[in-house]
Amino acid sequence: MSPDPTAKQGCPGGQAIALAGDRLSDLPDDLLHKIMSFLPAPQLVQTSVLSRRWRDLWRSTPCISIDQRDFRITACSGHHEREKKWRKLENFTTNFLLFHNNVASLDKFRIYTDSTHANALLLRDMDRWLRRGIKYCPQVLEILISCSRPPILFPHMGASSIRLKRLHLQGLYLEDLELRSCNTGFQEFKSGTLKRLVIDCSDNFTGDLVVITVPHVAYLRLGISPGCNSNGILIHELASLVKASIHLLCLGQTFSLKHQRCLLGNLCNVPNLELSGFQTMVCLPRHVSCISHLCCKLMFPFVIHS
Repeated sequence: MSPDPTAKQGCPGGQAIALAGDRLSDLPDDLLHKIMSFLPAPQLVQTSVLSRRWRDLWRSTPCISIDQRDFRITACSGHHEREKKWRKLENFTTNFLLFHNNVASLDKFRIYTDSTHANALLLRDMDRWLRRGIKYCPQVLEILISCSRPPILFPHMGASSIRLKRLHLQGLYLEDLELRSCNTGFQEFKSGTLKRLVIDCSDNFTGDLVVITVPHVAYLRLGISPGCNSNGILIHELASLVKASIHLLCLGQTFSLKHQRCLLGNLCNVPNLELSGFQTMVCLPRHVSCISHLCCKLMFPFVIHS
């Protein structure tokens, strides 16, 4: 005989919730992980007590978000209260990253902290968590550190950047940025800490003007691919630039003469300049005498008038 459809109406409230929970547990892992990605990290771990099905799900979540506000650490907290809560955050985060399945790559890794009252312990913890998170090869990496003094040095990513699609940094000290054979849609590169910038064979088909503002860069290399940066590249504030290496891999076909002249004009004060693929000539003012080394491999003669 089929079950009485009215029987469920008599179920106690707790049993009804359990039945609903069981239905949720029947969902595939991918969908459960999607649901869990909206939870703060502490609540994410708490799902392990729901049932045996949920016990280890948090360990393979593809999104990790560590936010100090989930631990009620605010600027209004007193010094001792803040230290106590930070120790709780440190213990939780260290264990969370330690027991997370390190075989699975992440869709997103995010850390937010207000380190206005930064000390050596906080900086050590942040550096350790950041290096651990990078090892998971995230597609999206967000490190948001408010008012970090001194700033935290961003570690070398190496092969961990192979899946990276979005990088958002705040409050970190980034000295070296190298993009090779990347498909980017960046319209602006802006940093007050970079000392070395390489953008080589990276595709940008947006058609937008690309603006580079890097006042402390000492070395700049640009390799402009065919069909890319069709609206030109504008470089600002190059007071610290010692050497630039600019290569038009498109052989000028999609990087117009106007854009070539503009780019060369931006670089007229660079002491060491290496150029290739240009089809244009540039006229330098008489007062410009700082170029000590110029290496050219051009389609047509490159003439400098002084």
